[in-house]
Amino acid sequence: MSIIKALFRTVVGITFGIASMLALTPAFAAFLDRETNTPSPLIWLVVLLSAVLGFFAPTIRRAFGRGFLLLGLCVLALPISMMMLSGRVSSDMMAGAQEGTEVGTAIGSGIASLAMTGVSAFIGFFLGSILVIVGLVLALGGRREVILRER
Repeated sequence: MSIIKALFRTVVGITFGIASMLALTPAFAAFLDRETNTPSPLIWLVVLLSAVLGFFAPTIRRAFGRGFLLLGLCVLALPISMMMLSGRVSSDMMAGAQEGTEVGTAIGSGIASLAMTGVSAFIGFFLGSILVIVGLVLALGGRREVILRER
């Protein structure tokens, strides 16, 4: 029975790891290889970390709590990863700009970068805060046994 519980905790960890990987996709897309356009294999390290956290959790509730915590932290990092991606896109746009249009390209890419980072900050802050709070409740909460004795 404990093997089935460990397997279920690992599946929970892998599920939250894939969601965390999707939240960090802009950061990994910023570091694509320019020649081959292949992503870094480090993106799977997030899934592996989450699976290990789920496997070593003592209960299924704690596995869900650790998964929510990791996902919440990855969603909170969404504005930073979007900032890295928009910087990479702005750099590529400036490198490919035609002569005489550099100023317009710089202004347009700056406005687009500001808009995308702002939207991701709004989404990342609120959704990430909710996920972290749920993760803290699941990981740290639980039944507390209090024994009261009269004198």
